[in-house]
This record gives sequence, structure tokens and C-alpha cells, in this order.
Amino acid sequence: MKYPYQNPALPVEERLDDLMKRLSSEEKIGQLCKPRAFCEFEKTAGGVALKEEYREFSRKNPPGCVYGILRSDPWTKRNFQNGASGEDRERIVRLFDENAASRSVPVPLAKAEEAPHGLSVLEATVFPCGLAIGASFDRELAYEIGRAIGRETLACGMNTVYAPVLDIASDLRWSRVEECYGEDPALVTELGESCFRGIQETGVLALLKHYIGGGASENGLNQQPAHMGTAELYNGPLRPFRRCIAAGAKALMSTYHDVDGEPCTGSRYLLTDVLRGELGYKGFVTADGGAVERLYSLRLANSLPEAAARALKAGCDMESGHPSLAECGEMLRGALREGLITEADLDLAVRRVLRVKFEMGWFDKSVTFDSSVLRSPAHRELALRAAHESIVMVKNNGVLPLKTRRIALTGPNAANAMNQLGDYTAFQRREAITTVFDALKAESGCELRFEQGCRIRSMNRSGFAAAVAAAEKSDCCIAVLGGSSWHDAEETVDPVTGAVIGAEGDTAESTEKESGEGTDRASLNLCGVQLELLRELKKTGKPLIAVLIEGRPLQVDEILELADAVLIAFYPGEAGGRAIVDILTGRVSPSGRLPVSVPYSTGQLPVNYNTAVDRRNRFYLDSPAFPALEFGFGLSYTTFEYSSLIVEGRQVRVTVCNTASRAGGEVAQFYLTAHGDVMQRPWCELCHFERLFLEPGESRELRFALTDEMLYRYDRSGTLRKEVRKFTVRAGGNLRDVLTVDCEIV
Repeated sequence: MKYPYQNPALPVEERLDDLMKRLSSEEKIGQLCKPRAFCEFEKTAGGVALKEEYREFSRKNPPGCVYGILRSDPWTKRNFQNGASGEDRERIVRLFDENAASRSVPVPLAKAEEAPHGLSVLEATVFPCGLAIGASFDRELAYEIGRAIGRETLACGMNTVYAPVLDIASDLRWSRVEECYGEDPALVTELGESCFRGIQETGVLALLKHYIGGGASENGLNQQPAHMGTAELYNGPLRPFRRCIAAGAKALMSTYHDVDGEPCTGSRYLLTDVLRGELGYKGFVTADGGAVERLYSLRLANSLPEAAARALKAGCDMESGHPSLAECGEMLRGALREGLITEADLDLAVRRVLRVKFEMGWFDKSVTFDSSVLRSPAHRELALRAAHESIVMVKNNGVLPLKTRRIALTGPNAANAMNQLGDYTAFQRREAITTVFDALKAESGCELRFEQGCRIRSMNRSGFAAAVAAAEKSDCCIAVLGGSSWHDAEETVDPVTGAVIGAEGDTAESTEKESGEGTDRASLNLCGVQLELLRELKKTGKPLIAVLIEGRPLQVDEILELADAVLIAFYPGEAGGRAIVDILTGRVSPSGRLPVSVPYSTGQLPVNYNTAVDRRNRFYLDSPAFPALEFGFGLSYTTFEYSSLIVEGRQVRVTVCNTASRAGGEVAQFYLTAHGDVMQRPWCELCHFERLFLEPGESRELRFALTDEMLYRYDRSGTLRKEVRKFTVRAGGNLRDVLTVDCEIV
């Protein structure tokens, strides 16, 4: 032990004071840098090594954080051949750690990886996407997935993950809807906090994103402004952050857009007054990719150093990763040279970063590796359970469960493994993923005929005839349609954010991608000729089942007309194909519920259920104003009956009974309507939910307490107003079919 700050017996603040006085200005700036580590190593015949450029950079500016050491996808251009897998994974991570430890004043690295639905690392478990987990309405599931992500992170020698995603999916055109848990703040808050706790309890730093309002961007375009009043901000996007901060969050990411005309990354009001003042946040803030530079490109600063100064003084502590090492810290160095920031400004941000490192125990813990944890049997089973719970059946005229074994299978997502995984997914070995084709092929006694029929975005109809012929020779047809977020290798991506920006000459023939970061949509129709394929299959007269694998809800009005049964699976993860077949065959009863409202057309957007006026009796001149499928909706092979809804004081109880002859899962949903509030309230809003599993004839009484967070709303000043007394409580398996009780609550 060379210095007092390395003594774990000393108080954190004493260790922090000692370390700060030993760091030069350049070393302090280094603590606020986050280079892209996947660019900074190379594999050779003799093993692995850090690039000399990184070694030289780290001698002058030892970085505080490195991003994506292990990330592997078309953006990073790291794969099974040149990336971090197997034994190389440990060697590579140790190189970065040893380099940091070799400095005269050693400081451990924050080693960050993406993990919105599993670690974006070769051989890690791929869980269903955020929207799918939202469809489960299962807090325990979100918690267990968080724990699995944390365990796999530690097993790789890493210590920080960019998760959970706490954005609220307000506009379905937005490319990142798949990362969100849903459109309802209560749902996002409950599942987001559960995932956060799961990650954090493993000892991994969970970095919350994106602060704030990303899901409501203008016209559904990524990085565009969000237009919302202060009260809307307090009662919507801030709710999950408030809860996670109260639970101990120590790291979050400021987003790259602006709210009400002020950029989040350069807003002292949002990052200091609200975040640190009102919410009591004590951790550090890192900028999203390109967010600081964007202050300059959008004319909110006159130079890059001025942009860095504005962000730092606002409360943004750490730069995002830069495409080149030469750029790391350069804006901050310029700001310091030009007198735009002081040493005291720098110290404030550095202390926040270092305090978290001390509190997380990184100065005192040894790093361990265990490849057996990645995609362990327990984690694979968890991925299957998650897929089972997240699949939503939205139509069934009696054809499901399947009553035949002579099956025609078609559609672009029937056998494409990568298309069912979602954005921020590493390259995969084909045998690790189970598609619908794989699962049906493995079914005993199944006579399967498979023809792809078409691709996602292509206008090529040449496969129609073979798909129709397969349907005509079978007793039923399953069409697996939808979208994809997989970055095809030929795509061009933004070098800063990793978002798709399109390739020169890009056509529907060259890529399947229609969702994922940077891939916003002006319409929500099925791409290409998928709907035409469905029409041709309908003409065969054979029972037709549509399965939608998708990153955002697509329009379903005609699909509902054409198909006899419809399943929405979102991106169901590595076990998605098996889970879908388990539901098709009836081994598992579907229990997912829609976490977002599905529109008839994009002209309705946003079409969220929780508006001031109930849309169910409203119409445009040329369309209903209500959604085609409502938030919370989902069918089952099982029936449930609700009875005895009672509100006593703040205690709510209701009895749920399985009235069918088979067991099944149910999502009990509780909604609240306030009467006479001084603030405009939604006509109805989710206040509580519980997932339960009941055997035939089994009943269970559910109980919960109404909290201030459920009952009241914040005004423009951020004050929780408690004047309202009269409420209506609703309880049921969906928004429409509910028991109601009017009550007065103090």
C-alpha cells in the first residue's frame, strides 16, 4: 500500500481528498474521458496486445472509463475472429486493468458495456428486448434478468453496464421503442427499478439512461427535441429516475436532445437543480454519444471547448466515447486553457466520478473471470421464461392451440436468428439461437414445410408461389413476419453514436433493418411485401396464424382481419422460437399484455391510453381516435374472474379466480381515476399490477396499498399536490373489462 487513498480502512472522503491532491490537471481530465476500448487492442498470432497509441495516451491522460472493451457487432467490427471471446476475453480485460494499475497514481477503470437486454458481448445470454419485458408485467422477472446481466458482467471482468433504459415509449415511430418497457410511467418505473436493483446487487454499477424525455422526441425522430411542460416532465419521464435514485443509483447518462428548448447535456436546471437538488442524486453523469459536441453543432456553443464548459458547469461530468484517442479530453483541455472552466469546476466533476469508484469498492476488489457464467443453463432457462411471459396473443378464433401437425411455415422472421434478437446484440453462433423453424423442426410428429416467401423490406415476390404451395399442402399456415434491428455488415453507422445513418445506395434488397437506434419510421406498416404475402396465404383457405417479431408495434388492423390468430412477440431473445412454439402448441398459455397501445395508423400518434380524454368514444373524420389494440390487452387459453373489489382507507383488495380447466398466468391490472384535482390528470392511469399463476379453480386475494406516488401528481414547481380526495379504482385483466369502486381517500 503506497498511498493513504489505497487504504480501505479509511473513510471514503478522506481517501478521496488524498487521491485528489495527487492528481495533475491532465490526470483529472483523464478521469472524465471515456475512450472506445474495442478499437485499442489487437489480436496477433502470439496473443493479444494493447495498441501503442492507447499506451501512449494513457501515460499522459490515464482514462477514468473505457467503453466497450468486449462489445462485438457490425459497428465495432469485432467478431469471433478478431474480438474478445473465450480465453482472449480475460487476457484483453487484464491488459486494460494492468495498464491502469501501472500509473504512478493508479486509479481503477470504470469498464462499461451496453446491456439493454443482456450483455452485448460474445457468448453472453440474449434476453427479450425491453418492450418484451414490459409485456410480461413481471417485476421479479426484470429483477432476475438484472441479476443475470450483473453476474455475466462480473464474470467478464467488467464493472459497469448501460442499463436499465428508463425512457417512456410515447411515440412508436421512434427507433428506440424496443429498448423501453412501455408507454406507462408506472410500468416503466416498477420494471426499471427492479432491473436496476438486480444489477446493482451483484456489485455492478448500473448506469441509468437516458436522462431525459427521449421517448417523446419530435415527430418520433431520434435526437430531436422533446416538447413537454414542467408538470408533464415531473409526472412522466422523471418518475423512474426518481425511484432508482432513491434506491441508490450512482450513474446515469444525459441524452443528446433538448427538452423545452434546453439541451439536456447542457442544462443546469435539469442536471443540477432537478437531478441533484430535488431528486437528491449524488452520483456522476456521463454524456450520451456526441451529446457534448452537439451543443456546438446546434449553435448552442461557439466552439467545442465552450460546449465542454457548458456541459461541465451544467453538471455533466464525463465525455462520451470518441472515435479517436486524439479527441478524448481535448475539449476539456481547451476549455481549461481558455479559462472557460476553472480547476474547481474540474475538481467537482472528478470527485463525483472517484467517489463512486470508492463506494463501489473498485479500489479494493480483485477482478475475477468465469466463462461458465455466460449463457449458463440457469440464464438460458431465464431467457426462455422471459420469452414465454412476454408473448402477447391478440386474436384467436379457436385455431390455437394447434390441432394439427401438418404445418406450413413462412415469413422473413421464421428462420432468421438475428432478426429475433434486437439492437445492441453481439454476433451469435447460430446454434445458440432457437428460431420458430428450429423449434417446429424439433417437434415430434410435425410434418413441416418451410418456404421463406419474402424478406422484410424487399419488394421481391418471387417466393410467394412456393409459400402458397406449401400452405395448400398443409393443414395450417404460420407466417412469421415483422421487422429487424440487426445491423447488417454493409450498413453505414454514425461513428460517434453507432446509430444507422444509411449506406450509399442502400436499398430494401441490401438490409432487413427497420428498427433500432437511428432507424425511425414515418409509418408503422409491415415493410416490403409481407402484407401481400399474407393476403395470398389467406386465399388458400387454410387456417392462418400470424406471428409478429418486431422492435416496435406495427399496424395490425388488416393483419387482424386476415389471420385467424395473431401473436406479438416483439424481440423475444435467444429462446424466442421455442417460446413461440410452446404457445402455438398449447404447452404454455399466453400471458403477455401489451405495454403500449397499437394504432390503426401513424396519424393517431401518440395514441397512448393515459390521456386526459378517454379515446374510446372519440373519432377523427376518417379514423377512430382509439387504438386498434389497447395498453394492457392480451388473450389467454385460460379465463379469469375478478370479484370483491374493496377499498378500505388506502388498502385495496380483489379476488382473482381461474375459471378454466387449465392452469395459466394472469396480469391483474389496477387503474386509478382522480376527480376534482387542480392538475389535469389522465382519465385513467395504471397504479399497480401483479402477475400471478393460478391452477384450475384456484382463487387468490390480491392486496396492495395506494401510495402518494399513485394518488397525487406534481405541479410545475415539482411539488406533490395532495388536495384531491375522490377517486375511482378499477381492477381487471385489461383496461376495458374491470370492476370499479368509487372512494374517498385521505
